[in-house]
Amino acid sequence: MEKSSFIAVRSLSLVAAIVAVLAASAPAHVQAADLTDTEMRWLKAGWPVVNFAKERQLPLDIVVQPQAKPGDAPLAMGFDNDRCKLVLAMRGNPEADTTLAQIPPGLLEPVVQAMVAHELGHCWRYVHGAWHTVPAGFVDRIDETAPIADREIARLRHEMRETRREEGFADLVGLAWTLEHHPAQYDQVHAWFTQVRDDQPVPGAHHDTRAWLRLARERNAFATVREDADPFTRVWALWQQGLNAAD
Repeated sequence: MEKSSFIAVRSLSLVAAIVAVLAASAPAHVQAADLTDTEMRWLKAGWPVVNFAKERQLPLDIVVQPQAKPGDAPLAMGFDNDRCKLVLAMRGNPEADTTLAQIPPGLLEPVVQAMVAHELGHCWRYVHGAWHTVPAGFVDRIDETAPIADREIARLRHEMRETRREEGFADLVGLAWTLEHHPAQYDQVHAWFTQVRDDQPVPGAHHDTRAWLRLARERNAFATVREDADPFTRVWALWQQGLNAAD
């Protein structure tokens, strides 16, 4: 499965909905009743985005990993057999609780929903056959005439750019979701994304989406698109605007 990532009172209706989804998508040995408190917190906070995916008939399943592997993000999107897999890798993964603890008070639902919407942005690109593609007229080539060693470096940089572009699109989807569903918290959620993305091993790394975040600093950056557009449509022009800046 290809995978791309970003990280006490229970509603009976929410639990019932999770049971219904997991019954069809989770591994046989994982039942909704077995969900941990951490998994329930993530799912409860992000559930409106899952409902949105169902309404849009996106082929989304939820998969709960019985044990996270070192380096796993708590929340990621995978692809398998033409379906998207929202993967929860939270068991044995301290980052799952650490991420929640680092979200400022009052921002849990807006931030987690933005993170789930980010992953849904990956799903949308995948099911529309656009994964790792660029708009018509945008040229991105590897110099095949360069020495072999240089070509390998160029290939690795190309793969990094492909990932960075997808992460930029997905970050914008998360912010577009926030603008529609939590407009009062938009600036705070944008600041949270910026803080997370400022931590890069090198400029231009796989998750260095700062070129797009700068474009989306002001909420009116999305104003050129009608307000009733879905978040994927709302980010298209802004994403294209950031392609050259990011590369």
